[in-house]
Amino acid sequence: MKSTIALDSSNRIVLSREIREAAGIPRKQKLMVSATPGRIILEIEPNQTGEVVQRGKLKVWTGEVPETALSDAVNHARHYTR
Repeated sequence: MKSTIALDSSNRIVLSREIREAAGIPRKQKLMVSATPGRIILEIEPNQTGEVVQRGKLKVWTGEVPETALSDAVNHARHYTR
């Protein structure tokens, strides 16, 4: 989705609901921002509230699990590369 956004009188950028929904950004989400000449990049902050722990022979994530369809998560895990 592409859209043109104008700065308000205080030079702030407001993302519309349609843009936030298209990008999967929930309300009150903190975003990381980086800037290069002519470009501003907004990214969702990664979930830092959990950790991977060893339970028996398995490694288990202790933090919140994102709301992702199981088939999408399996597909992502199968095609994950470092």
